[in-house]
Amino acid sequence: MIEVLIGMSLMGVMLVLLFGSLSVCVRNWDAGEHKIAAVTQKAIIRNFFLNHLQNLLPLQNDFTEIKQLSFQGDKTALQFVSSMPASAGRLGLQLFNISMSGAKSKQGRINVSMQPFFPVSEGDNWNIEDVTILDGVKAIEFSYFGVDQAQPNQPATWYDTWLESQKTPLLVKVSIVMLNGEVWPDIVVPLKVDNGSNTSTANPFGIVNGRFTQ
Repeated sequence: MIEVLIGMSLMGVMLVLLFGSLSVCVRNWDAGEHKIAAVTQKAIIRNFFLNHLQNLLPLQNDFTEIKQLSFQGDKTALQFVSSMPASAGRLGLQLFNISMSGAKSKQGRINVSMQPFFPVSEGDNWNIEDVTILDGVKAIEFSYFGVDQAQPNQPATWYDTWLESQKTPLLVKVSIVMLNGEVWPDIVVPLKVDNGSNTSTANPFGIVNGRFTQ
């Protein structure tokens, strides 16, 4: 009897140690998966801004009575024209509008609205698509690095807005803070647009019928 009791006691101790080890393994596994998911999410958002901002074109909207440059940005929203990959099924240039919604309700999300930049035929739909690319956001902030046209002799610096400028900024910075308090590393995108002054003041981007010809 004593030997049986000792054996059962040892088995009980071994089972406790085994389940304890399994619990630790499960927690580490979950933590690892959470870490991988967080890193993957950051990479997806970073690639979204890199791919589309680096391919933007400084076009001018000639299709309405109020003409406006396609690149417009302030602290909380950004608008630009870029292309989509062929696999996305949206051919041609797209007008992107990026902004945040739901901050007051603590369900903040970053939304992207896409629509064709060039007018469609009469009777056709604009095919506007709204996509949420990130949930659980507390704040998003855009900053623009470049030279102020009003002071062209001054060195380039960071601005909170970039509106009605005849040139695009050199850099665009995206800062994101999540509702859980996590501060993401800033996403800094260098723009590949050539801001050379080989075109006239009236048509600074060499645009003919709404198309970029440089």
